[in-house]
Amino acid sequence: MDWFYSDNDKQAGPVSESQLDELLRSGTIGRDTLVWHSGMTDWQPLHVARAVPPPAIPPVIPPPVSDGTNAACVECRQWFSQSDMVFLHKSWVCAGCKPVFLQRLAEGAAPSPGTGLLWRLKKQIVMRPGTEMPDKCVRCNAPSQGPKLKRELTWHPPAYYILIVVSLLVYIIVAMIIRKKAIIHVGLCDKHRSQRKWAIGICTFGVVVGLGLLIGGAVNENGWVAISGVLLLITGIVWGALKATIVSAAKIDKEFVWVKGACSDYLAELPEWNDVS
Repeated sequence: MDWFYSDNDKQAGPVSESQLDELLRSGTIGRDTLVWHSGMTDWQPLHVARAVPPPAIPPVIPPPVSDGTNAACVECRQWFSQSDMVFLHKSWVCAGCKPVFLQRLAEGAAPSPGTGLLWRLKKQIVMRPGTEMPDKCVRCNAPSQGPKLKRELTWHPPAYYILIVVSLLVYIIVAMIIRKKAIIHVGLCDKHRSQRKWAIGICTFGVVVGLGLLIGGAVNENGWVAISGVLLLITGIVWGALKATIVSAAKIDKEFVWVKGACSDYLAELPEWNDVS
């Protein structure tokens, strides 16, 4: 159904039901705005012509990010001296973003949890653990579909790789002990979600068939079959590691996580990182 609405005494539209709801949420129209659609005898206020969804409840705003002297603006995510900012609704807001922030509060659309806790550093995302990431595909920046993908990232200082020369077993044990972890949730579009599933499927096929050939070759004392199994097994593992991995950790410490794998368009929408730790 197409709707028309009054905008400064002028007819605007047509818009769909969902677009009409979005106009209401954004404050472009109100409950008393006159609307009309084919079949109505006359223009009527929106709340009379159709059911109006209840006003959105502002989400809880995260604790302000501050080091005692400087703070991150909850809107633009840039850092400023607190003397040049205002503290509103449990959030630090810079002078430039104050009007936008107040408008958001008036519309019942306060910043989402985690806003202000994401930055970019060259080709990496810098974020605080627990930050809610944007509802966009991290690989192409298109709107994400479906639930966000939960990833447990691990990292340890690269210097520990030298232990592989000493003993692979020693390295594995030490890495398990000293590694740092972080859980993040990333958005994916249907295309990249499907590509990841295919990569996992191919990896699984390669590993299973490779193991079968390796065991079969060993049992039948057929060296070529066994070697083929080893190669297929390694190929499956490498393929899975390269194609099924969406993001990985470049570094993890007590304050932040440095994430690799995001596309340039996704990163371009994040503010530049300044070391605020």
